[in-house]
Amino acid sequence: MVIVRYPDKVLRQKAKPVEKITKEIFDLAESMVKTMFDNDGIGLAANQVGVLWNLFIVNLKPLDDQPEPVVVINPKIIKQEETIEDEEGCLSFPGLFLHIPRYKRLLLHYQNLYNEKIVIEADGLVARAIQHEYDHLNGTLFIDYVNEKEKDKVKEYLSNLKSV
Repeated sequence: MVIVRYPDKVLRQKAKPVEKITKEIFDLAESMVKTMFDNDGIGLAANQVGVLWNLFIVNLKPLDDQPEPVVVINPKIIKQEETIEDEEGCLSFPGLFLHIPRYKRLLLHYQNLYNEKIVIEADGLVARAIQHEYDHLNGTLFIDYVNEKEKDKVKEYLSNLKSV
């Protein structure tokens, strides 16, 4: 699969709920997991591969030798606690890393590929990745959260895109 890069318009579009889990959804999820790992990512939203379904992949053990990718369908963040700012990147913005404020802990409600309703508690890097991918599904990008100090970095990155 090819990862969509900014400024592709699909990255600003809101994903649609997954109504029924089909073979197509299974195949998409499998391809997305492979694509995420092939690109050294810890998360990947469906619209990052050009598909407007409310689905993302996140690795629950990003710093472990035994990765644990999870398919998250129709997610809803139901609780968030304590904000922390840390560095973040995005597969749709190769080479750009920004300090972004995110919640340190959260509670996520979602469906898995077997239509089971799941609730997980996440913190640290996993919570950050979940929020990042969740934002993608709503057409929100990490550059939307940039602080004043890093606005010039974003402007320079975007101007380099235009000159390519």
